[in-house]
Amino acid sequence: MRIKIFILTENPLFFFKLNKVLTEKKIKFKILNLWNKIPNIPSLILTTLEEINKIKNNDKKNAIILSYAKEDSFKQYYLKILAAYRIGHVKDYSKLTFSIDPGAKQIGLVIFLDDYYLNSHTIYDPKNVIKKIKEYVNTLQNKNSNFTHLSFKFGGGVPQTTTDLVKEIFNIYKNRKKKIYLIDEAKSSKIKIYDNEKKSSMPKHEASALILALRDGIEINQNNYSKIFKQFKFSKLKEEGFNKEIFKKGNRMILTTQEIMQKVLSGKLSLSEAPEMTKNCKEIN
Repeated sequence: MRIKIFILTENPLFFFKLNKVLTEKKIKFKILNLWNKIPNIPSLILTTLEEINKIKNNDKKNAIILSYAKEDSFKQYYLKILAAYRIGHVKDYSKLTFSIDPGAKQIGLVIFLDDYYLNSHTIYDPKNVIKKIKEYVNTLQNKNSNFTHLSFKFGGGVPQTTTDLVKEIFNIYKNRKKKIYLIDEAKSSKIKIYDNEKKSSMPKHEASALILALRDGIEINQNNYSKIFKQFKFSKLKEEGFNKEIFKKGNRMILTTQEIMQKVLSGKLSLSEAPEMTKNCKEIN
C-alpha cells in the first residue's frame, strides 16, 4: 500500500501549487487543519519550512515531514514527494534507471528508482532529455554521496538521436560509475499499456520505453560505443544475438503483458521481477 499524503499549511500559494500538481498526477491526498494532530500511520506530511515548528506532536515515527522552503525548486520538491509516495522516503536511494525510446518527433523517457517505477515523460527536444535526466539525478541523490547504480537503456529507432544522447551521457557522467545498454526495439511500439492510476493509456513512446526497460541488451562503454554504432545496425541487434525477446508465448498462461505492465506502474512489480514474468505471459498484444 502506498504511503498516505497529507497537506498541512496556511500558505495559500504553497497549497495552490501542491493541489495543482498532485491533482494533475492523480495522487490522492488529504488536508489537515490541526497542527497538533498528526496521523499515527505511515504518512507523508507536506508543509513549509516556516511552518514546521507549528507541528506539535512530531514524535510519531510513522509520519514523515517534508518541508518546502521559498528558495527551493518546487519541481525538485515535487520529485521528492513522488519518490516518497511511490518508493518510500529514505535518506539514500541507491539505484536510478532511465529507459529512453528515441522517436523521430517524440522521445519516451521512463524512470525507475531503486528498481521501482517512478515516472515517465514524452519529450519533444533531445536536449530536454538530458536536462530531465540531470534533474532526477541531482534531486534524488544524497548531497554527500552518488547513486551506487546509475544505468541507461536506449532503443535505437532513430540511430542519430540515440548516438547523440549516449555521447552526451558519457560526457556528463564521465567520472561516474554507470551502465549503458542498447536495446532491441522489436514489437515495443505495438504494445499498448493502460495506466490504471491515471485511468488512461500510456503515451506511445513512454509505453515503448517501459517495454525497453524490461529487456536485456548489449552493454556499451566509452571505448567501444562508436565502433558498435558503426558496425551494427540497431535493427539487427536481435539477429546478432545481443538481446533476447522477452515477450514469448509460453505453455503456462499466467498474466497478459498488459497485466504485468500495470503491476509495474502500480509498484507491485519491480524492474528485476517483471522480465521473468513476461517470459510466460499469455499474449503479446
